[in-house]
Amino acid sequence: MSVLPPYSTKRRKGARADPARARRERPEQGGMTMSSITIIGAGLMGSALARAFSAAGHDVNVWNRTFEHARAVGEGTVAVESLTEAVRDREIVMISVSTYDAASEILSQEGVAEALRGSTIVQITSGAPSDARRGLTWAQEHGIGYLDAAILAYPAFVATEYATVFYSGDSALFDRLRPALVAIAENTVYMGEAIGAANTIDCAILTAYYGGSLAVLQGAQMCAAEGMGTDQFFAYKDAYVGLVAITSDAAAPMVAQGDYSGNQCSIDTHVGAIRHLLALSKDAGISSQLPQHLFDAYSKAQRAGYGKKELPAVFETLRAD
Repeated sequence: MSVLPPYSTKRRKGARADPARARRERPEQGGMTMSSITIIGAGLMGSALARAFSAAGHDVNVWNRTFEHARAVGEGTVAVESLTEAVRDREIVMISVSTYDAASEILSQEGVAEALRGSTIVQITSGAPSDARRGLTWAQEHGIGYLDAAILAYPAFVATEYATVFYSGDSALFDRLRPALVAIAENTVYMGEAIGAANTIDCAILTAYYGGSLAVLQGAQMCAAEGMGTDQFFAYKDAYVGLVAITSDAAAPMVAQGDYSGNQCSIDTHVGAIRHLLALSKDAGISSQLPQHLFDAYSKAQRAGYGKKELPAVFETLRAD
């Protein structure tokens, strides 16, 4: 389970998101067979998932270590105190807890694996691809269906156009469960048979998100440190967001073909520019950790012989040493 701000490329410029309205306006799923679903975990995300499934007409059980939290979910869901009873004979058991280790501890309780026979676990807890692979191995050893999932949304945006859920695993299993799974996200995306694919795209997107967000805040701090109003920096959002989008579009074919030739701006030139970022940060007495990392990464590409190539050539030097 991952979180991103409620921003969507589908959203009209200047439009304000209204998750409650978006849920009300979802089309009715007339004629769809309702599923029996158990949500393990009644935190903010687990509760939102449970309510969304219930609102779509599914039969929803909720289990949580603290029974009162499960009971507080409400809105047509049924809180079940016994874990084995909560998961027995359920078509889908969706797990939304803090870590895969926490999920493993829950699933290892006496009688749980046996009660899950015939069900499919949909693991929507945040993790790495290796976590997903371990989860699949455990499920296969116990004769239990398994899909891995990653959600890009805050809990308030579950079941709206602003949520995306990626799934990976057995395609036939995903196809069978998809009519139920769309209740929690309009953008329901199958990433392929490789069980770690959902977590991989999740981690990749979050890397771009967290890295980009840190860079934005570093830029604002530079302006503040030099006595400028940060509002002047944020007013130029379209400039830096646009540059990243242009670079991403240019990088896609270059990375695919392994050809970084061009005549726009060499890595040598970029390294020169990054020196200024490092100097400003040090002179202003603010953190230079990010510009130092940028300088090191781009200089590495330069030393590797890509100095005359375009910026996306840095991709080639990001593999482990």
